[in-house]
Amino acid sequence: MNSIDIILQRMFGIMNSIKAQNPKLYEHLGQVMKFQGTYYVGNTVLYNVGDPVDRAFFVSEGFVTRSSKSKQGLQQVLSIFEENEIKAGPDFMQQTPSEFLIEATSGTFVAYITHEQMKTVYSLFPEAHELASLIISQHNRKEARLRKLLLLKGVNLVEAFYKRYPKLIEPGSVLIDEKIASYLKISISLLREHRSDLFATGRLINPGK
Repeated sequence: MNSIDIILQRMFGIMNSIKAQNPKLYEHLGQVMKFQGTYYVGNTVLYNVGDPVDRAFFVSEGFVTRSSKSKQGLQQVLSIFEENEIKAGPDFMQQTPSEFLIEATSGTFVAYITHEQMKTVYSLFPEAHELASLIISQHNRKEARLRKLLLLKGVNLVEAFYKRYPKLIEPGSVLIDEKIASYLKISISLLREHRSDLFATGRLINPGK
């Protein structure tokens, strides 16, 4: 069994935990997706605003971010998809242009399926429609929980964020401070000040030290 097979087995386990499926669905996806994996050495734009979204992703390692972008070019990170999450939003399902900037961070590996391939899946396995809806609902629940995190203030907000995403703790190693600050809706200087205080007091450990 090669590495992509192992990744797909992990994805199938996650899907089955959400809603049990016909084992033949996994056999079909295993054949379709076994040559459809990409490793991103550096930060990479997957979709710009307005692009047709023709792929859904399973994040095997790393992170995929979804951001808004103003006419002035200012970017705000709105969502962070992490290891073992499936990125398949309404833009993919409904084939509408992306409203967001979608990026993979450095060191991210994704397996993917195209929209045409998904249409074939739905024709062969109609019950997969419900699974797709449940995956989106699961992500929406996660987003709702994270919005509660953003209600925290000051140093507690920064601490809660890094404890939620411990792989992002080392400054600049995965996401630059500008993007994290935009997600938390605070200034870069305040993010750095609070993070330094957390390191100094031992509430967070800098893995880069």
